[in-house]
Amino acid sequence: MESAYDAVVVGSGFGGGVSACRMAEQGLRVCVLERGRRFGPGDFPDRPAQAPLAFWHPRLNPGGMLDLRLMKDLAVITGVGVGGGSLVYANVQLRAPASVFDEASWPAAITRAELDPYYDRTEEALEPRETPPTPALPKIHAFDDMGRRAGRTATRLPIAVHFGESRRHPFSGVFQQGCQNLGRCDLGCPVLAKNTVDITYMARAETHGAEVYPLHEVQRIDPPADTGGRWRVGFRDLQYRTTGTVEAPLLVLAAGTIGSSRLLLKNRGRLPRLSRALGSRFSGNGDALALALNPGAPGVTGARTEYGPTMTSRLDYADEFGFMVADGGLPANFGFVLEIVRGVSALTGWGRVVLYVKNAATKLGLTDTHVTHRNVKLRQEPIGDSLVFLMIGRDAADGQIRLTPLFRCFDIRWRKAGSAKLFGDMERVAGELARAADATSFFALDAGPLGKFITVHPLGGCPMSDDPAAGVTDDHGRVHGYAGLHVLDGSIVPTALGVNPAKTIAALAERGVERLLAERGP
Repeated sequence: MESAYDAVVVGSGFGGGVSACRMAEQGLRVCVLERGRRFGPGDFPDRPAQAPLAFWHPRLNPGGMLDLRLMKDLAVITGVGVGGGSLVYANVQLRAPASVFDEASWPAAITRAELDPYYDRTEEALEPRETPPTPALPKIHAFDDMGRRAGRTATRLPIAVHFGESRRHPFSGVFQQGCQNLGRCDLGCPVLAKNTVDITYMARAETHGAEVYPLHEVQRIDPPADTGGRWRVGFRDLQYRTTGTVEAPLLVLAAGTIGSSRLLLKNRGRLPRLSRALGSRFSGNGDALALALNPGAPGVTGARTEYGPTMTSRLDYADEFGFMVADGGLPANFGFVLEIVRGVSALTGWGRVVLYVKNAATKLGLTDTHVTHRNVKLRQEPIGDSLVFLMIGRDAADGQIRLTPLFRCFDIRWRKAGSAKLFGDMERVAGELARAADATSFFALDAGPLGKFITVHPLGGCPMSDDPAAGVTDDHGRVHGYAGLHVLDGSIVPTALGVNPAKTIAALAERGVERLLAERGP
């Protein structure tokens, strides 16, 4: 690593990948710092015994791919590694409804019409497609039949998956095989059929000279001493247990909603002009998980949810209730995950006790603690014939990210009261779908052994706004009060989106980095 670059990017998910790629294409010397490892096709867990090792910890397990953090009011799961959350997401590439951007929290310039060209631009790399009709997938037919029995029509989701023969990806040149319907999208695809950020944007950035440093966790940010000077970024090398610094006149924070918000809060003493809105507008994007257990209706049985892409279809309730219901799935030998969600005793051993102690400690302000492989020992359970629903809606986005008063730990205050109608409608619809499937309904926001709300789509914390008093960045992700500092990830999204957020995060990054490059000039 050199001591200085034209730009430093923190994080390599949808925001960081887009930013690094577009800057490198324009000839900037770009350094990308990523706290996770680089994953290859054979590095993802495929057996339950390997599942606990998927949990990331900076010292105990820096090679993990899932970061599960316990806060006082909720838990958050995010992806870790070169490619960020794209490694473990379900590939869904939906544009946010136009009505989302009518909410007052968005800057005036951000509309659906404004974002559409940038949504289009992301598709060159991510290539969203609908699941093809052949081979026929029982899960699709079961979901469709359940929907019809409930008076709804299911539609196919656009997913960033390559279907077809092996090829070199046209955007990056990386070799990938076609989808083999392994149901492993959320665990890492061993044939690289997913058009993830690491094999698209990041790979293209590297062909243009960007340098990517995995296992480098950023901890400190120092602003330039003079106008036009360099930002200094302090990091910890998790592999060699050393520390270092790197400098650049441009600093792009793209460590995700949790990572970027944490960095700015922890470094607020060195950045006193940061908006008082830092930490506001947190949203779990209305995440909820529901199950239709043991369906018996004709056409709905035998769904084989382990066969096919993890998500293929949705029922859209946006106009009536502000949410959608997508199908889900897991490999057959990972059925224990559903048992954990239901609160069934799938966790065993001494680690379970430690996990409960950690959870109890969050009530005292000892938050932001990791769930590690030492806390998780699992009983294997079959997935059975259950239908899995991921429900995503437009919650109130009224959570607050902060540092706890006594221990100065990163925390998120969140209450479901402000979104009670949304979650009530979700529970009612989940029940209707289960009845249509002649199944037993399961829906609980505070499910699992910890009894906490869990989100996999955190948004906000560094919200964009035209008014510096109401937001951390402007509509292009430029941090108010600090030239050369940008945030381009899910943390700048000021409201829930009601759909999977990846495509909107990438589009906002495309728009933000376009302005960054235009202002920099040739």
